[in-house]
Amino acid sequence: MTLFAFCLVMLSALLHASWNVLSKGSKPSASFFMLASMTSVVLWFPVFCYSDLRLLDLPLKFWLIMVVSGASEALYFLGLFKAYRRNDVSLAYPMARALPVLMVAVVSLVLGLGARPGWLSLFGMLVVTLGCLLLPLGSWKSFSWRDYWNPALYAILMAALGTTGYTVADSIAMPILRSHSVNSGLVVSGAYLFMIEIFITVSLSFYVRRHAEERMEFKRLFLKSFNPVISGLFASSAYMLILIAMNHVSNVSYIQAFRQVSLPMGVFFGVFILKEKCTPPRLAGVALVIVGLVLTAI
Repeated sequence: MTLFAFCLVMLSALLHASWNVLSKGSKPSASFFMLASMTSVVLWFPVFCYSDLRLLDLPLKFWLIMVVSGASEALYFLGLFKAYRRNDVSLAYPMARALPVLMVAVVSLVLGLGARPGWLSLFGMLVVTLGCLLLPLGSWKSFSWRDYWNPALYAILMAALGTTGYTVADSIAMPILRSHSVNSGLVVSGAYLFMIEIFITVSLSFYVRRHAEERMEFKRLFLKSFNPVISGLFASSAYMLILIAMNHVSNVSYIQAFRQVSLPMGVFFGVFILKEKCTPPRLAGVALVIVGLVLTAI
C-alpha cells in the first residue's frame, strides 16, 4: 500500500465514523439511509455526466457485478439501521466493521483476487477479528453465548456480509470500468459511485414502501432534516476515497484492514459524544483491533 493510499484510507475512516455516529444520533431507519443515498446520487450526477461513459459498451459481467454490489450495499444499510436501533454505536459499529476484515481476505483468497497477503498480514486480520469477539461482552465475568446469538448481532452480521459483498464486487468492477473509459481514476470512481447509489436508493425504496413506519419516517425527514444530507455527503465521499485507494494496492483485503482504524474513532465518538458506556472488554477489543492493524501494516 502506498503512502497516498494510506492517507486516503485514513481520511475515509474519519468521515465514515462521523456519519455513522450522526445516523445513530438520529433515529436509525431505512428511510434515513435512503435519503442519504439520494443525496449521493445528486452529488455525483454531474461527475457521471462529465465522464461520458458509454453504458451500452460495458460488458454483461460488469452489470452483474453492479447488481451484486448494489444488493450488498442495501443489505449493509438494512443491517446497520437494525443494529443501531438495538445497540450502542460503540458496539455495533466496531463489530460491523471488523468482521469483514477476515471475510474479505477469505473471499479474496478463494477467488484468487490480487496478490496473496503474507502470513503476518493474515495473522493481523485474525487478531482484528478476535478483538471483535470481545466487543459485545458487558464484563469479564458475564461471558455467555447469549451475548453473541441475539437479534442485534444478527443485524450486525447482516451488515458485515453486505460490506464483504460490495468490497469484493467493487474491486472487480472498477478495473472493468477503467478499461472502458479515458477519464481519470477520480472521474471514473465518481461515475461508478453514482450508479451504485442509484442501486442502493432503489433497493431501499422497496423496503420503505412495504413498511408503514418507514413511510412515516420518510415524510418526517424529507426536506425537513439536514442529517441524512450530511450523512450522504460524508458516506459517499468516504467511499470515493476508498475506490481511488483501490488503484494503489496489490490486494483489496489490505484496504479492508486499514479501514478499521475507524473502529476506535467510532468508539471514541460513541462514548464522548453520545455518552455511551464503554466496558473493559470493549476497550480490550478495540486495543486488539489496533494491534491487528499494526501487524497488517508491517
